[in-house]
Formats: sequence, structure tokens, C-alpha cells
Amino acid sequence: MKFPSTPLSLLSKLKHPDDSPMWQASWKRFLELYHEPITVVAMSCYRHHTGGQVPSPGFVEDAVANVIADFFSRSQHRYDPSKGRLRAYLRMLSNARVVDLLRKERPIDHRSLDEAGLSEAPEESDHERDAFQRSLLAMLIEDLRGQIPMRQFEIFERVKLKHQSPEYVAEDLAITRAMVDRYIYKAMTKLRELAQQPEYQQEMAD
Repeated sequence: MKFPSTPLSLLSKLKHPDDSPMWQASWKRFLELYHEPITVVAMSCYRHHTGGQVPSPGFVEDAVANVIADFFSRSQHRYDPSKGRLRAYLRMLSNARVVDLLRKERPIDHRSLDEAGLSEAPEESDHERDAFQRSLLAMLIEDLRGQIPMRQFEIFERVKLKHQSPEYVAEDLAITRAMVDRYIYKAMTKLRELAQQPEYQQEMAD
């Protein structure tokens, strides 16, 4: 299935939902891209609040599902990029939903959970940071896909992402090697331009 483009503009667009089918599909794609880091954060929060115990797959699945539902809920204030990083917002939601599930799972431990400072998630780990960076890069590529010609993106994808040789791509598409180089140059120029947008710069900063 081909999803509509999700301009980062995707992050900016969070402030301007219009409930159109394309907007909803873009959000679906966005959350697919961020499923991994939400999972990693949920597991980290669980270990933090249980003294290092490992959560069951079912617990993690429920936590991730609740984060996604919370993220989409019409009753919640939607994420506003002007107020901070997306990853900080997702970590806050993930911690809150993990705590909710722990309280249901371990009602007898309410006091110890409350004393643990549940309003704060554990410090961001390298594993979490790497997962968020992978998702951000994937979103940047999605943004690029929607803003350059299809043939140009295909050539960029095959050479830069699938690591096919420019010579092979030129021969396979029956075009000159110079044309392949030109398309890649244009795609990389656009990619750098997108990466310089304030929203991306904010999310990329350490």
C-alpha cells in the first residue's frame, strides 16, 4: 500500500489537523515509523519502575497501543512542536501509560509506585535515542518521497538506500550514468534542504 506523503510539515501539521482521509493516513504512517521507539521507551519505563524486571510481550503491546490511542485521542491536547521535542512528548506519554498498566497489574504496589516518582520517566538511554533517530531519518525519507518526482526518488532509493551501483541502475532503467548522477544530486540537495527545517533540527539535536 502506498501512503500519501507525510511532510514534516508532518510535525508542523500536528498543529493543524483537518481529519481528511489523507491526513488520517499520514498519521497512521507516522505512528508506524515511531512504533519502535515507543516500544523501546515502554520497556525502559517498565524496568525503571520494577527494579529491572523484564515486561511480558503482552504488557508492552498494551502499553504501546495505549500510547498510540492517547496520542490520537480527540480529548487530548495534540502535540505542538513549538513547545518541545516530539520524542520528549512520546516518552512522557509512554511513561504515563506504563504506570497506568502497572497500577492495574500490581494494585498492592500502589504506594511503592507512587514513591518512585512516576511523573518522571527514566533518563533517555542510548538505545532509545538511536531508535528515535532511526524513526526521524525514516520520516525524513518519507518527506523526500513526497516532494520530488517519482523517478528521481526511485533512483535515489536504489543507489543510496538499497546500495545498487549507479552503473547498474542506469543500465536497468536504460538511461545514462550522468542522468543517474544528476537525479541523485537533486535528491540529496532536497534532502539536505528538508533536514535544515527547524522542526527537524529540533528533533535531531542531542
